[in-house]
Amino acid sequence: MAISKRGNTWQVRVSYKDSDGNYKRKTKGGFKTKREALQWETEQDHDKYHNKMNIKDGMFSDLYWSWYETFKEPHLETNSKSTYKQGLNLLNNYFKGVDITEVKASMFQRAINDYGKKHAMITVSKVKNAIQQFVKYAVDEEYIGRDFTRSTKSYSAIPSKDKSLKFLENNELELLKKKAMESDDVTSHMILTGIYSGCRYSEVAALTKQDFDFKNHTLTINKAWQATDREIKTTKTPYSVRTIDMPEKFFKMAGNWNFGEHFAFTYDDKTPPTNNACNKQLSKLLGTDSKHVTFHALRHTHASYLLANDIALQYVSERLGHSGVNITLRTYAHLLDDKRTTEREKTIELLEGF
Repeated sequence: MAISKRGNTWQVRVSYKDSDGNYKRKTKGGFKTKREALQWETEQDHDKYHNKMNIKDGMFSDLYWSWYETFKEPHLETNSKSTYKQGLNLLNNYFKGVDITEVKASMFQRAINDYGKKHAMITVSKVKNAIQQFVKYAVDEEYIGRDFTRSTKSYSAIPSKDKSLKFLENNELELLKKKAMESDDVTSHMILTGIYSGCRYSEVAALTKQDFDFKNHTLTINKAWQATDREIKTTKTPYSVRTIDMPEKFFKMAGNWNFGEHFAFTYDDKTPPTNNACNKQLSKLLGTDSKHVTFHALRHTHASYLLANDIALQYVSERLGHSGVNITLRTYAHLLDDKRTTEREKTIELLEGF
């Protein structure tokens, strides 16, 4: 066994033979005093004598991947798995051969800073969050004594896209709606559904004709199309299961559409049009008279249109299938700031005449 001081804390490293006779080692750091380290060393000595030693240290990347395969992979959709795999790539690039007990906050922050030079903030934040989940688990399981990611921050040198690019202005929306109504292409029908419902592409693609209630003018969202696996899956979150009230004019249009037996929107009734096909149709319909956006921008446009017209935040959040208003607040904060300025001016004007 060996006790050493690392910075302001103490670390203990012990070695032992496993049941196969192979030498293993176990390390734990983060002890505030040498006395605490000695106490833990004594406990390990006891366990070693009674053959209770379990390895609880190892390479950062190896432990991360073992955690992912055990606790995450069985419960994730294909698209979500990519974030954790990007996390593994980061660890392999910056911490190859590094024992997790040797990692400090400054080391992890430098890795994030370097990673952020070539990746957008949203990617950096997702990957950092994935690794942080593992580190918290590592603390709980006593692989390490403290969470070295807690004080670190996401960083990106890649400029974020202008938020305005994610929304269509009212005149652009009217133009798109008019051209989509004139088109009988299946992707145009999907675009109109996105405009009026605010649904995600995966939700629109998964719709069946049974989800259209022509009597009550509602749209039922209870599943999602997973394009990567080419099959129907559950919605993004349980809160995404919802019934959306739609205008009568939408159902008058939908009454003229030819729905498939398995998918409402399809060419061959085997699969729905791809997200890429919808985006190409969007570009075609918008032409040169508007900024080009993706299908997901229709969801943002729908929400921003409602908020700009004083529809209650709570209702907009439920309509979008958000798990709570906080998500809606974060997503549309800049719109709400604009509204707050208007409301402030209206309040002052009202009180001036009081």
